[in-house]
Amino acid sequence: MQGGMNNELWLSHATETEPQVDLQDRIWDELHWGCATQVDDVKVWVQDYVATLTGSVPSYSARIAIQDATERVPGVREVSNQLRVVLPAADRRSDDTLATAVANALEWDVRVPHVKLSVRVEDGWVTLRGSVERQCQRGAAEDRVSHLTGVQGMRNEIVIEPAQTPPDFQRRVRDALQHVELRGSHISLETDDRSVTLRGRVHSLAERHAVERAVWGTPGVAAVQDLLTVR
Repeated sequence: MQGGMNNELWLSHATETEPQVDLQDRIWDELHWGCATQVDDVKVWVQDYVATLTGSVPSYSARIAIQDATERVPGVREVSNQLRVVLPAADRRSDDTLATAVANALEWDVRVPHVKLSVRVEDGWVTLRGSVERQCQRGAAEDRVSHLTGVQGMRNEIVIEPAQTPPDFQRRVRDALQHVELRGSHISLETDDRSVTLRGRVHSLAERHAVERAVWGTPGVAAVQDLLTVR
């Protein structure tokens, strides 16, 4: 195998092992060719179609990029990201310096209502707190911070508090799902106040993420409980 690829599979039957070895190979191909970051110190285990990532990466943004690349591979049901961020000496920052950089980055991003947010940095770990009206704003804050030099990890504790919930809330959520291309998947949803619970099955992580984005994009959604399974 190439690079940091680990080809050990905890399976007892060859008929089960072969498709998962193939899946592991395809994950490595995606990491090697479709991921614009160093993967020499990354290892991949596949068991029951769950990909576990271990090893080390030189930045937090690389950690996220490797997970995203793994999730793009058809056949992966779930990703367990256990990668450690080991910063090069030149990229290390003091907590005070990093906190200032995070605050400035949020302030300069028009997608983020920075006046409603607070930042804490401890040992390179960034914690975001506060409230926003939409999930896209919460995601934008996390995306902005994840690419900063010196970030070891992040906790996004921003809560979503919509300004208002439309009276036809459930219909809007169902309409949003109608715009997602699903190949024979079966999804049911329940709404409770401003929360949405998703149940059922989809065929890939890409479909699952598409469903989540569609629901989160509906005005008035404050929380999503994703109970979907990938089969």
